[in-house]
Amino acid sequence: MARLVSSADTYSQCNISIDSKNELVLSPLGKNLGTLPTLYDRDGHFISVANSWFFDLKAVNTLQNLSSYSRALLTYWSFLENNNLEWNNFPPIKRLKPTYLFRHHLLTNIKQGNIAYSTANTYMSHVVQFYIWTLREGVLVVDNEKTAPFVIEFINISRTDKLAHMKPSFTVRTTDLRIRVPKNAFSHSVTSMNPLNQEALELIAHKLNDESEEFRLQCMLAVKCGLRISEVCSLSIEALNFATPLTDNNIRYRISVGPLNGVKTKFGKERHIEISGQLLNEVKKYTVSERRLKRLKKLNHKISLINSGELNLIKSKEDEFKRCEKFEPIFISEQGNPIDSKVLGARWTDFRKKIRKFEPAFTHKFHDLRCTYGTYRLNDMLEAGLPAGEALDYLMAWMGHNHEQTTWKYIRFLKHKDVLKNKFALLDTIIHEAIAGTI
Repeated sequence: MARLVSSADTYSQCNISIDSKNELVLSPLGKNLGTLPTLYDRDGHFISVANSWFFDLKAVNTLQNLSSYSRALLTYWSFLENNNLEWNNFPPIKRLKPTYLFRHHLLTNIKQGNIAYSTANTYMSHVVQFYIWTLREGVLVVDNEKTAPFVIEFINISRTDKLAHMKPSFTVRTTDLRIRVPKNAFSHSVTSMNPLNQEALELIAHKLNDESEEFRLQCMLAVKCGLRISEVCSLSIEALNFATPLTDNNIRYRISVGPLNGVKTKFGKERHIEISGQLLNEVKKYTVSERRLKRLKKLNHKISLINSGELNLIKSKEDEFKRCEKFEPIFISEQGNPIDSKVLGARWTDFRKKIRKFEPAFTHKFHDLRCTYGTYRLNDMLEAGLPAGEALDYLMAWMGHNHEQTTWKYIRFLKHKDVLKNKFALLDTIIHEAIAGTI
């Protein structure tokens, strides 16, 4: 079966020379692209066309994260190998083409519950992008439409935003390989919203008392502020220091997050979030605790070793430490490393396993904590009598949504789901009892 290997730092150019021993020497030049995924077939052979595409995505398209692209091509190549198919051989009959066979394979796995619709759609989209690149670069030559990997289609999409009256629809290019992601018949939104109900909130609050102080605070920042996992991990001291009160009694505060204070927001977007005064005080108390200061000392030592050249790391890791040097992170590992999203995700998975011993139906992801914040917070504003449009504007700003449609999912969800029998104040009570250990 095909496999992926992450390379060390890769550079956009290289210099080829011959040394005194008449041996070939390659020296890196140009921009350091960081690590690259590298695909090998089942026999260990380097798959040149796939890896050239990965390089192009990093060097030309300047993409930072190729995780979904590499997983898609790994899945596709493994499918090709298992079925003795060639990536560039397209018979004139559609059902015999590897791309259409792969689509059928994904749909079969969806029905069997092995893969989500959204994941299958992403994989199929990346495979299409790969073939479009091979056609553009002349790696794959198609003589006629019968031997093409797919058929290009153009569809009209109706607009629902504020400017729909100016241009009611727009045309997008797609292919006949697309996999439609079903929408919930009630909410008319992708079936990905899974906020925690009151029972689930009480359960995790109770179980958080047995977890580390860092993990408890990380979960509370997600569920009480709507932070994404990457934002929780990169939240900085500087962000906390500039918190400003939203009310005269200092019950709630506003914090700015984004690249200006080292927080890794989606698309590098600067935005303001809200945080309760109680949680803000708990996080600030943790930042000056002896437990954290010991970790900070280890972090600063590693940064000094990197700056002196005594410690060499791959570019992506080195960049992380440089960010920490400029913006001191709140959360640091016991080894003195900046907290990684994958590590926190794995920590949540372990925590979820513990919960499932008491509640087998508990399947929530860490991201559902953010979803829970959005759902409860919107419900609270609507219950308080705030107009729906104004409430959505607030929530859109707090959560950093780029599109109104994303925020509208929450109000549609509230119209048809009965998970919110109480206001946002209940969320405050339940989660903060995790700190006090009173549940």
